[in-house]
Amino acid sequence: MIRRIRTLLIWLVLVDLAATLLFWGVTRLSDQTGKLAGGRGIIFYTDNVSDASARVDKGVALLKAGKLDQLKVVGGHRPQEGRLGSQEMALLAARRSGQAAKVSADVESRDTISGLESLANTTSASESGKIVFISNCMHVLRAKAVYASHPGKQAKALAACPNGGYNPLDIWRRAHYEAGAWALFLMPESWRDAIIDRLRGDEDSA
Repeated sequence: MIRRIRTLLIWLVLVDLAATLLFWGVTRLSDQTGKLAGGRGIIFYTDNVSDASARVDKGVALLKAGKLDQLKVVGGHRPQEGRLGSQEMALLAARRSGQAAKVSADVESRDTISGLESLANTTSASESGKIVFISNCMHVLRAKAVYASHPGKQAKALAACPNGGYNPLDIWRRAHYEAGAWALFLMPESWRDAIIDRLRGDEDSA
């Protein structure tokens, strides 16, 4: 009996690792940096300092190269902490680019879903250029799905991913974080809001 349980656990680990590797490999194909020719770059906030720096560097490099017209950071509003993460990253991008007039922040969104809801409500397909999501490739796949789920006709979304690291543990963690985030996105809205209120803070009670 113990041997069977051990064998089952080993197979579960192997399947999990294989699925993680496949997911990571497939999402790497989401990067469309080479196709960019103007538009607004949307940088997603992250609590991970090194990942945040890489996303800002990617956006700044594209802005300086003329492949983006402006940058906007979304997410990171933490009412319970009194922090505006998007503003922190926007200030970093302004300093690194030297083009503060072209950098802005959405100070109300606290996660990918609320950030893209705000973006979808304020962006139309008639605007010049494109929307370019700047984030980890695994995250970009979900961001595009969230953006596409909004009614109406928004500007087309492309993706630009920072090179990122190849640390297996970091990749495994991100893949499983995304699995949880996908599950959250697919939940009924009331359930999702209740969970996000618990994790990120409730604006009304702040």
